[in-house]
Amino acid sequence: MSKVLIVDDDVFICNILEKLLADNGYEVETAYSAASAKKLLKDSSFDVVLCDYRLPDSDGLKMLNSIKWLVPGAKVIIITAYADVSIAVKLIKGGADDYIVKPLRQDELLVLLRKLLQNSSGDRLPRKNGEEEFFFGESPEIKQLLQLAETVSPTDMSVIIDGETGSGKEYLARFIHYRSKRRERPFVALDCGAIPKSLANSELFGHIKGSFTGAVADKIGVFQEADGGTLFLDEIGNLDYEVQVKLLRTLQERKVNRVGDPKTTNIDVRIIAASNEDLSHLVEENKFREDLYHRINEFMMHLPPLRERRKDIQQYAEFFIQEANMQLDKDVTGMDADVMDLIRSYSWPGNLRELRNVIKRSVLLSQSDRITKDSLPREITSFHLHEEMNQSMGESSGELREVSRDAERKLIIGTLQSVDNNKSKAARILNVDRKTLYNKMKQLNIDLQSTTDSSEVR
Repeated sequence: MSKVLIVDDDVFICNILEKLLADNGYEVETAYSAASAKKLLKDSSFDVVLCDYRLPDSDGLKMLNSIKWLVPGAKVIIITAYADVSIAVKLIKGGADDYIVKPLRQDELLVLLRKLLQNSSGDRLPRKNGEEEFFFGESPEIKQLLQLAETVSPTDMSVIIDGETGSGKEYLARFIHYRSKRRERPFVALDCGAIPKSLANSELFGHIKGSFTGAVADKIGVFQEADGGTLFLDEIGNLDYEVQVKLLRTLQERKVNRVGDPKTTNIDVRIIAASNEDLSHLVEENKFREDLYHRINEFMMHLPPLRERRKDIQQYAEFFIQEANMQLDKDVTGMDADVMDLIRSYSWPGNLRELRNVIKRSVLLSQSDRITKDSLPREITSFHLHEEMNQSMGESSGELREVSRDAERKLIIGTLQSVDNNKSKAARILNVDRKTLYNKMKQLNIDLQSTTDSSEVR
């Protein structure tokens, strides 16, 4: 049964529509304001939202953004008494699936609902612990990647996702899972780099009570949690060599052996692994087992960093603005043109995770409905300033080259001061590694011994 939410402050219209839709086999809920509608959207999933263009506490365009964020796969029909082309164009461009004009014709509404629901693919990503579907972007690099993901999803092949920290590897893993035959079964994620080495066996395979100090109760591991579904092992290269041996045996035999338990349990799990390091290089350095690498490397995917898909940055930023609005109860509609220029030109070493955090901070600090330059962190504004300085000195790439000793010295000192002498951040802004920066400071007699690199003491 399809579920419809009616949002209109006219109680009479809501009652008529509720009866009409219920009589035609729809499950219906109503809301008389934007605030009550958002609460329902947070708590429930809807196939269609039928929303009035003018509400006492919002309007159709703002509500459209909220609906698309809270329930990304829902179809949205806007009800308007203003049958003018300009509003209709704005609504469709904003993501509405259709609109209908008052006074409503009941037969027309029923036909429209059937048409939209028939065309619905129903393959959107389900929510994960309250998190919503993730926007992947429209750049050629991402489109090609998603085509590969669509191809491998229906299979049971193990996948390795290679990409920098914060680039969205877990979201891609979820994309694959929810388009697979296992989508009705669990998706379980484990950050292998975040668990202590002494507990890795227990986290992966489980344990029985009393098997080691602190094992006060039986515990199942992530393999059993993910049985029938997908297990995402993030930063798999951080696993201890001994744990890698047991992991390989588990994958080969499709049986799990809990710590301290002589019995084995059959498991059926698809593995998606991820690493921010090249696993083949770790194999060459004898830090990762070659046989395990070949066992999980049935299909390799590379997720490019944000700086290599700059065409997506504006869309990501807009997506994160809507996310932050919902989390912080704000109503920011966009950003000033100079802010967007800064966002596009920044190198984003932390990738999407860094962009998301910057946008959330900026939305929180915004005093109006637009994000201004004042709300951006200094590393972004100073990065732009140094890019301009580099260009004026013939440094189009932003790298430290020999221009003049004095100019180079001023550039380094200015960069360090802009980031409170954090040498790691300064090196990223100047597009050099820390060792190069230290050497340059020594060559140019830059003495900052009285200050401390905050990255080294925190």
